[in-house]
Amino acid sequence: MSDDLRSWDAWRSVHQPFELDWQRNAVASGHYDSVVVVQEWQAIREFIDARGAILDIGCGPKPMFFPSTVIDPLVDEYRKFTPREWWDGILAYAQPAENHIDGKFDTIVCWNTLDHTIGWREILVNIASYAQPWSRIAIATDFHPPFPGHPGFERWEFQEEIDRMFEVIDRREPLGRQLALKLRKKTEIDVL
Repeated sequence: MSDDLRSWDAWRSVHQPFELDWQRNAVASGHYDSVVVVQEWQAIREFIDARGAILDIGCGPKPMFFPSTVIDPLVDEYRKFTPREWWDGILAYAQPAENHIDGKFDTIVCWNTLDHTIGWREILVNIASYAQPWSRIAIATDFHPPFPGHPGFERWEFQEEIDRMFEVIDRREPLGRQLALKLRKKTEIDVL
């Protein structure tokens, strides 16, 4: 069953419907306005220290930064059940983050997203391509075996890819997720 959950078919038929239902219930119950979530988001914002042009990959139903560019395949669905003001100042791409968009960004955020994706390696490559030498990159993820909403991957796999493409500037375990990283993209000279 776990390998079946690591496919694009499962992403479309299991993971995305699960995520949409979870988020719809979270919004309806006031999850994003709860004291716990508001405090957690404040700590995350302080850690990220976003500046300049911001790209938020996998923003969910309530983008964390305004103004910003966001990539989330469920954006169009989220807009149907969230307050309009949550989307003010947001340029949204309703597509999987594995698909590349044009642009360079000063701050790139991918918070609680990679463990919900199939092509997390491709997303990391895209993140590196969006980054400029001075860009702030913040990634946070969990590591679970596959279950609905989470195709899953191993921590060691993730760490190998991070080490290959990025320099770790700061690491928190936990900060809203099991692992939170502030990164800088390696240059070609760093990689050689």
